[in-house]
Amino acid sequence: MGTILILSITLALGGLLYGYSKGLFDNLTSNVQVEDQFNLVVTPSGQGFIQYNIKNAGNVALHLETIQVNGQNVTLNYILQPGQSVQGVREINNLTAGNYYPVIVYALTTNGQSYTSVSTVLAEE
Repeated sequence: MGTILILSITLALGGLLYGYSKGLFDNLTSNVQVEDQFNLVVTPSGQGFIQYNIKNAGNVALHLETIQVNGQNVTLNYILQPGQSVQGVREINNLTAGNYYPVIVYALTTNGQSYTSVSTVLAEE
């Protein structure tokens, strides 16, 4: 009788320890992954636009703050849950068709870690 009691207590404590450690290690394996696509379009009159499609392909929420193009900031202020995406078009000044421009995405995870993605995009008419 005493052996069964000790065995059941040991199994219960083992189950609690497993549940605690699983929750602890799941938080350590957060995956930040962003899939992005950009197009820079310059009209014949010289007006520039950025078309963006940004998807959160990771397993933690992201707060998209800004996109920086050629030194100009485009404020986004979107919170993307895992699997969500956002698309849009914004105006950008001082673009020349045929030139390549750096496009930088700045974001924060829900636990405050910063995330940066850098792409080089050709401006087209």
